[in-house]
Amino acid sequence: MEYRSILVHLDGSARASACLDLALLVARQHGAHVNALFAPVTTDHESAWSITIDMGYRVRTREDKRRALEHQFFNGLSQANLKGTWRTATDVAQHELLALSPFADLIVMGQSDPKDPEASLSNRLQIQVTLAAGRPVLWAPYVGTFPTVGERVVVAWDAGQSATRALYDALPFMRLAAHTTVVTLNTEREGRIPGADIALVLARHGLDVEITQLHTPPTVSIADALLSRADKLGCDLLVMGAYGHARWKELVLGGVTQTVLGAMPVPVLMSH
Repeated sequence: MEYRSILVHLDGSARASACLDLALLVARQHGAHVNALFAPVTTDHESAWSITIDMGYRVRTREDKRRALEHQFFNGLSQANLKGTWRTATDVAQHELLALSPFADLIVMGQSDPKDPEASLSNRLQIQVTLAAGRPVLWAPYVGTFPTVGERVVVAWDAGQSATRALYDALPFMRLAAHTTVVTLNTEREGRIPGADIALVLARHGLDVEITQLHTPPTVSIADALLSRADKLGCDLLVMGAYGHARWKELVLGGVTQTVLGAMPVPVLMSH
């Protein structure tokens, strides 16, 4: 697989500009078409806001953000000699994203800012897209700037279904990376040297990767240990499976996935 079509979600928040920059950076690396969707995260009954908030002001602010992002989008396309399409949502953000996701090789979204009053709405959207879109999702952290992505890749590997999908979805990044490290987790799943089998498979793709094991003491969670290892390795992209399970009327992220999504120091590619 190659990244030839990228879908980027722009929610109009303060982080949307950085999210767009990340999508354009990846598009330049892979020569991809960029489909930008401006879709603010709203409640199903936003009219309720009119009780306490001037909806006219809210709409004008949203339109100002849309114009600024649209200008940034087309300016970025022109500077990078890329092609793209701009869309403004006419339906709920979740519905439009899931409708467009089958036609994207990669989805780019922004991590929720915990200080954002609409963070809970964004979190629900993120869970739905991560677990239901069926496409890899590249998350842009809500803080920091990222001049590179995918030069030093860390892959979290436990030989499970989600980790396997994430690894193969990240092959376009790994082919261009200067260095890739596969960090093995829950190594009892593999019958011989942890990571040896997947390293052999990647070698057949022409990739020379480093294998390292993650040993977590009882007092440290797997998520915290993984983030610490990624930091020590100086990576600019973390690749991992998105683990989740269904509850009544909702999808819920697993503990490791939720922790990483809440505290990501670098862009994270997730697949489910």
